[in-house]
Amino acid sequence: MKYKISEKRAAFLSKAFFEYSFKENVLDRELLEEINEPIELDFIAKNHNYDDGNDLLLAIVTHPYCDISTVKMILHRADVDGYLTDAERSGDFELIKAIITHLDNGFYKHEKFYYDPVSDPGALSFDVEELKKYIKEDAVLFNKPRGKKLETSFADNFHRRDLKFYNGTIKTIKTSQALKLITDRCNFIFKVPEGDFRIVKDNTIKSFIDCYTFPAGIKDRFGANEKELRKVIMQPDLVIENDDILVVLFLFNSQALQLENAATNVSTMMRNEFFYIPAFIEIVAVEENFDKIARIKHSDTWFAVSKGMQVKINDVENLKFLKLIFVEKGGVLFSFSVVSDQRQNLDNEVIKNLISNCSFGYFSKS
Repeated sequence: MKYKISEKRAAFLSKAFFEYSFKENVLDRELLEEINEPIELDFIAKNHNYDDGNDLLLAIVTHPYCDISTVKMILHRADVDGYLTDAERSGDFELIKAIITHLDNGFYKHEKFYYDPVSDPGALSFDVEELKKYIKEDAVLFNKPRGKKLETSFADNFHRRDLKFYNGTIKTIKTSQALKLITDRCNFIFKVPEGDFRIVKDNTIKSFIDCYTFPAGIKDRFGANEKELRKVIMQPDLVIENDDILVVLFLFNSQALQLENAATNVSTMMRNEFFYIPAFIEIVAVEENFDKIARIKHSDTWFAVSKGMQVKINDVENLKFLKLIFVEKGGVLFSFSVVSDQRQNLDNEVIKNLISNCSFGYFSKS
């Protein structure tokens, strides 16, 4: 039995199963059935993009080589609250039902790997005691973690943050008061909001990144060295600021909010941010039900707004307040991180302005 996967094998499994539906492929059940190493099933489940749906996860939890630790991880990342409140109407009903059925039938035989939901940023909160009422053999799921801790590379943790569902590029052109976007499908323009906002120069951003020191203990937490940490820093497409607020914008080729199971998609996006954000800033506190984010559609725009977070940024003296805003329009995802010293500065008016300022643009591509 293996406890590690070679880079070559990991690349092969990723190509076969990661975001297979986005490539318009069908799930390769025959290949999955041929797998006889629990570590490989665990690797596939860990790197699963929930926007792919649950067919792959269902095949894993019903696989004879599936480890109990893998089942625990899949369950804790599923929408158990929805299962408890909405039953058959919940998006993850079939997946959770399959886990419970196989658990009660004694299907899962071994727990070779270590999994603790407390240390899993992707785990969602739910009422454990309420779920236990539906399970005969609940001790298997909720006993103390056993098995060997697996060594996961830092890059693996960030793999699922990639939301680039489409081929093609996004070309950007900065002006003094706007960011123009040119894509294969259409053009956009993001106008700098009113309120004395100014665009932060690229060399200022680069200088901040080059001089940035990572939070204490972060290397041990992710098992990564300085070089690996710096590799995953993404250069933002735009940073704007005024005396009260800093806004960081990332752009992705994505229709994440328009996909069929949007509740899961938004939760996935929040979960992915929780892999990325703690590598660079410390999350001190979050508002209640932070992981329950609804999408909203207005005209031709989809958007979702997170609850607030209180964060500590290294080399910055005071705690800050942070909100995440996702705006999806015409196949482009605008991902905003909005930071301020004061919670009241992140009010609905600021959010509304950011959302409304993402619009289709009509200009020359030259």
